[in-house]
Amino acid sequence: MKRSHLALLAGSGLVLAACATSPTRVYGPGSSQTGAAASTVSLEGKIAECGHSGAAPAQVVYPDGWQTRLNEVAQKSMSNDELLGGPVTTEVVARNDKPVRPPVPSYPASAATRGVEGLCYALMDVTPAGTPDEILTACSSPAFSSATYEAVRDLEFAPKTVDGRQVRRLNVVYPVQYCLQD
Repeated sequence: MKRSHLALLAGSGLVLAACATSPTRVYGPGSSQTGAAASTVSLEGKIAECGHSGAAPAQVVYPDGWQTRLNEVAQKSMSNDELLGGPVTTEVVARNDKPVRPPVPSYPASAATRGVEGLCYALMDVTPAGTPDEILTACSSPAFSSATYEAVRDLEFAPKTVDGRQVRRLNVVYPVQYCLQD
């Protein structure tokens, strides 16, 4: 399984959110260059995650609220409120859960026309029924945010059961790569 790390700066501390889920890769149209310009390979707009040797890694921009949400869930998971008979689990942190129905993102036409590739992460909770909720997207280019949001809201996860109860999963991270065909 491919493992990638998201590094988020929070004040003076560094918080790592690991994502063990292999990204969904979306392919856009091929290059439209012809003639002499086509013989020179340009890495402008390309990202290393799409397999372009020499291209820079994607620089994902995290929206307001991303780090706050990670911190809130970390606080929840550290608290151990006990009721009579022990804690009742209604929420679990399940960062790497995989969907039973993967997304079908569309490559944004504006990004394809400009020759831009992208890397996005969707941070979401998953309801006890297995549907995404409270979705945030973080992308290397704003051109991919809407397409990623639209795709991941249709994800479907198998319901998760803990101690005989269906539970809500918190902070599931799902990666999506947008790559142009060579």
